[in-house]
Amino acid sequence: SAMPEPSKSFANGRRPYKTAMRIVDAQWITSPPHQTWEALTDPQVLRRCIPGCVQAERRSPTEYVLTLRAKVAGIRANYEGEILLSDLDPPHGCILVFEGQGQAAGLVVGTAQIKLSAKDDGTRLSYAVVAMAGGTLGQLDEATLLKAGEKIVKKFFSAFVDYMAAQPRLSPPSAPTEPKSYGLINSRWSWGLVALIVLCFVCYHAWSK
Repeated sequence: SAMPEPSKSFANGRRPYKTAMRIVDAQWITSPPHQTWEALTDPQVLRRCIPGCVQAERRSPTEYVLTLRAKVAGIRANYEGEILLSDLDPPHGCILVFEGQGQAAGLVVGTAQIKLSAKDDGTRLSYAVVAMAGGTLGQLDEATLLKAGEKIVKKFFSAFVDYMAAQPRLSPPSAPTEPKSYGLINSRWSWGLVALIVLCFVCYHAWSK
């Protein structure tokens, strides 16, 4: 099914967003899918691999909160973000929506579709990300945001690939469990994983020089 587009208006009367960027790509990870999935959903691994991330907390099986310390327009500040996973199908993938807010950068929302599959004794991780920015970030042209997004994606995967290469290879669980279905009841957004990447690129790299 098609990946849902983020809404161009936000709740509580916030200003509209404009489409900022779209990234579609894939990476190869040395670990098998089940191990790659576990690492991608581990907040400690995410904190380690996302540039500028000083805190990553999982508040529920589907909810994450992040704090980023970034240099935006020459000013160092903290940025807060939220992520909620949906359509979970471990270890095969998920869909996410994310929101981040920085004092000087404005707001960013987006969606990401993540797919994992076994390939060459490792994992092929493909992703499709769509992000929208408002406030100061919304003033930037699409090419600038795309370049920043590609830069942070590269840095994230470089750190993640190195991390996974250093981990001992683990066998899959002996007793497979049925994928859990997590709904979006009582939530304003449907969230997911490469959102972390987009949130970082916007708040950490788009304005860093």
